[in-house]
Amino acid sequence: MLSRAVIRISEICSGAGIAVSAALLVYIVVHIILEIILRNFFASSTNSMGEYVGYATGAMAFLAMGHTFMSRKHVRVSLLRRFLRGRAAIAVELFCVATTFAMFAFMARYIWLILVRDFLRGSVSPGLTATPTWYIAAAIFAGLVIFLIQLVASALDTVIHGVPEEHIEGE
Repeated sequence: MLSRAVIRISEICSGAGIAVSAALLVYIVVHIILEIILRNFFASSTNSMGEYVGYATGAMAFLAMGHTFMSRKHVRVSLLRRFLRGRAAIAVELFCVATTFAMFAFMARYIWLILVRDFLRGSVSPGLTATPTWYIAAAIFAGLVIFLIQLVASALDTVIHGVPEEHIEGE
């Protein structure tokens, strides 16, 4: 009941994160093409390409983490895992998930503090466009929260169904 709800919420959040990441990728490509056209044919520039493409790349990476983990497409070292079965495999998986959760929760806490500080101070980027810096922190924080929800769902799924078998592409 509760586990199914958490897993469903994680799927929805991860799907939203990957959808926004895909849209950001399209934005990045369009902005770079626009910048190339402006510079080569009109001797002009948006004067914001480097800044905004950088922000979008950071946001895209963090927002995609939950979906990447859910799809089991993340970099995973499973050398020890190949030798374990049953409860030992579950224990190692839960330890890894809990450790990852702790590290990313720590990071999310500090990103949250940066977000609040920048919002309250009205901080803006030093670039020409003076973008509010809390926008960037908010995107990163959202990606971290999605990833943390996905970790909880993964832990619940591991407890209920065990550790899924590794499927290595190309084998």
